[in-house]
Amino acid sequence: MLVFTVRSFPMQKTILMKMFHLSAVSAILFCSFTAAFALQFSAPSKAASQDAREAVERPPINLPSGKVLQQRAASISQSVNSFPVALVVSPDGRYVASLNNGYGTAESEVRQSIAVLDLQTNQVVDFPDARLSRKARQTYYLGMVFSSDGKRLYASMASITDPSGEKEGNTGNGIAVYGFDSGKLTAQGFLKIPLQQLGAGKTAAPLNKKLPPDKLIPYPAGLALIPGKNPEQDQLLVADNLSDDALLMNATTGAIAYRFDLATEKIVPGSYPYGVAVARDGKRGYVSLWNASRIAELNLASGKVVRMIPLRMPAKPTMAGSHPTAMLFSSDEKTLYVALANTDEVAIVETATGKVTSYLSTRLPGQKYSGAYPVALASSPDGKRLYVANAGANSVGVFNTASSAKPGAAQPAVGFIPADWYPQALAIHGDELIIASGKGKGTGPNANLNSGKRNAKDKYAYILSLIHGSLERVSRSEAERNLSQLTRDATAANQLARAPAVIRFQSGHNPIRHVIYIIKENRSYDQVLGDVKGANGDPSLVMYGEEITPNQHKLAREFGVLDNFYASGEVSGDGHNWSTAAIASDYLEKNIEVDYRGRERSYDFEGEVSNRFPLEDEMADVNEPSTGYLWGNVARHGLTYRHYGEFIATKWCNEKATDASPLQSTPSPEGASCPKGYIQKGDPLPPDLGNPAGSNSPWPWPLPRIAQNIPTKPELRGHFDAKFPDFKLEYPDQLRADEFLNEFKNFVKARIAGKGQQLPNYVLLRLPNDHTSGMKAGIATPSAAVADNDLAVGRVVDAVSHSPYWDDTAILIVEDDAQNGPDHVDAHRTIAFAISKYSPSSAEKPVVDSTFYTTVSLIRTLEALLGLPPMNLNDATAPTIAKLFSGNGKHAPFRADDRNLKNGLLYKANPKDAPGAAESELMDFSHADRADTAKLNAILWRDRMGAKPMPSRNKSGAVLPQE
Repeated sequence: MLVFTVRSFPMQKTILMKMFHLSAVSAILFCSFTAAFALQFSAPSKAASQDAREAVERPPINLPSGKVLQQRAASISQSVNSFPVALVVSPDGRYVASLNNGYGTAESEVRQSIAVLDLQTNQVVDFPDARLSRKARQTYYLGMVFSSDGKRLYASMASITDPSGEKEGNTGNGIAVYGFDSGKLTAQGFLKIPLQQLGAGKTAAPLNKKLPPDKLIPYPAGLALIPGKNPEQDQLLVADNLSDDALLMNATTGAIAYRFDLATEKIVPGSYPYGVAVARDGKRGYVSLWNASRIAELNLASGKVVRMIPLRMPAKPTMAGSHPTAMLFSSDEKTLYVALANTDEVAIVETATGKVTSYLSTRLPGQKYSGAYPVALASSPDGKRLYVANAGANSVGVFNTASSAKPGAAQPAVGFIPADWYPQALAIHGDELIIASGKGKGTGPNANLNSGKRNAKDKYAYILSLIHGSLERVSRSEAERNLSQLTRDATAANQLARAPAVIRFQSGHNPIRHVIYIIKENRSYDQVLGDVKGANGDPSLVMYGEEITPNQHKLAREFGVLDNFYASGEVSGDGHNWSTAAIASDYLEKNIEVDYRGRERSYDFEGEVSNRFPLEDEMADVNEPSTGYLWGNVARHGLTYRHYGEFIATKWCNEKATDASPLQSTPSPEGASCPKGYIQKGDPLPPDLGNPAGSNSPWPWPLPRIAQNIPTKPELRGHFDAKFPDFKLEYPDQLRADEFLNEFKNFVKARIAGKGQQLPNYVLLRLPNDHTSGMKAGIATPSAAVADNDLAVGRVVDAVSHSPYWDDTAILIVEDDAQNGPDHVDAHRTIAFAISKYSPSSAEKPVVDSTFYTTVSLIRTLEALLGLPPMNLNDATAPTIAKLFSGNGKHAPFRADDRNLKNGLLYKANPKDAPGAAESELMDFSHADRADTAKLNAILWRDRMGAKPMPSRNKSGAVLPQE
């Protein structure tokens, strides 16, 4: 057994850990479990008083979301394994169990786990399950519940890659059963849930193309227990998230009594059942339908669906829904509370009639824009207080349920309790409110050489493995006494008191009428700009320095260095949402780590869900935030816009749809028939591409041809370049730049002539090749791919700055995330640029702006430049990068550095026998991050750094630098 003794968790990774080996054989769990991890803390009263003494001394923690965390005297915060999604209190009231379904941390050997908190001793013991290792073909999902006698614990376990559990060691879909005794877990069994039958007139999404077309993957989510006359007769109500149904099953034998069809769309999944709630008499149940803006009422005695209850239904079927998630009965069961994540509300449903009587608003005082994301509910024992976890606002709303709300009115909270990062599960134990937060206190640097055998193949810690969840114990009575102050703390933590974002130009007016927004892929700050003098970089971590990225280094010196800039997303799946919407939906947050750890979720991002495009199916995208995306904001305010590759899906010539492989499970859409699928070296390029246009291809690998581009969002129809592709990495960024510059030349001609289509106000340009294809044989070497991307960026800036648009155009550049590189400050730190004629920087006197900025800051800057309002809570409170627009407006144009074109670096391909070539060949590069990112990182490090070890992790503090 491994025991970690931790004093407290006041700051990101500033933890004192000491490992002990216990000889007691009785402490070692058997069956399918690995060793348990105990996180020991001081007694509650002592810890609370200590926290109270130290709170003033501890600086706030700036988060990549733009929010702030501050230590609070009212709570005791403890670390657990990654991303706790559910909390349940044992029937005897002694323990609280936490279901941790995230990527997995180093302490858990990168396994998912169940943590058990002893409420008497305040000790947390973690039980990682060996069946849920990094490469496991199954995952925990959203549901967990105790048996009626407290001797068993049930947890939902799901699988896409082996849904029936056919291979040895795989469970398939079902309910994991654990014995529970004195706070210890032992694996006892597994209740398998078979593949479900597709209903008549429905079409199954291709989640696993090896399945028969009429079979559905259940993917169990929320669980509720119906106590029997004895524990052996207990029943479980299970929400099947991917087969659009619910099951009533025996908790001992797994026998299914009833299946409830909850499909609301022609495509399954379409409704995405999420949570369940059961009345005390066991005769009535409810299921929240995540993507259908409804809850379903079930008759558990007859096996019938009684009715569907609509909750803030969208005006159009393709619009974002209200996202019903958690449900909770009032003490008299006359009312059902339903959290609506996408509308910042809790619906109050009258159970007798199914009517919504009123709504509770979970917005904080002064919060004008949506983004609180209520996802969990708990009630005081007397039923007079309702607690609502606001995942997006890092707080818990407190509501008075003793007073009745006015019909139709949005009843506000009586106050808010600040929480750690992303609170998403709640429990009540007497006077205590227990809060589980998915991301705890954040991450920290990932520039450490992993020691010992643990993750020995990884040269540095992968960002998702750095994210610990947390459990907080809050005295409800103390919180009530200090609710006014706690509410002010929560408001301040969400930056709601921040002055409105403005950019002041020397001339006194804003000259910018156009913004070109470039999104790149996956590089950290130290990896590229760590060698820039005068800025906070670590040269020993530079992998793609000035010889490979001369244009980005030149841009940094000439237009300003942002050395305290952080990607708001951890990976591309959420990074592209943060980069275009300034927020990540509750659906995204619940699924991103499950997807990235073992591919047990499809790539449900960038407008694609369940390997289909909801827009093409005329249905809602379950991953859509209600506050929308940048292009929607632009369109609503009458500005012009055009997209190049972002949220655009490309069908490639003669490309067959690929099956989901066991390791890299991303099917690709089938392409279209073309006379020739590829351009070989020496073949003519399309007449408008190449240097010169139409010249023979100099690339030694086959270049794919575009068959068709499909916009994945309705506002992009008619506003995208059909010749500009999506992510595919075999397609050079030079050709992407060629296509954009072809259109830009026409915009220049129109500007000069004073007629015709001019440069749109908002342009989004995707240049992804700095992601690299690893050491995949015959494809660009990592250095060639990064150099290709660098020159494409330089060419765009060169062209714009030498055009008539230089007077009124800004170019904003960001990496969607920083997951593919080490950084000595924080795993989220990345490179970003704000480029314009109004920059105060110059090559002779470079400006280094070390203000704390995030992706959201860049979006707010874009909005401010174009006179747009913010979209949500995040960008509404973000600072602008104003300093880099404070110059005299005479900045010289930029000259691109084409050294890597002249020296041929852009055309270098990986040899077949290169180290990492075999591993790279098995990787899926059809989407951003479909390849195993941890493996890819190790391959890239070895390619650039050889056997050179990385600096120790403690080289720099883990806390993000403050403003």
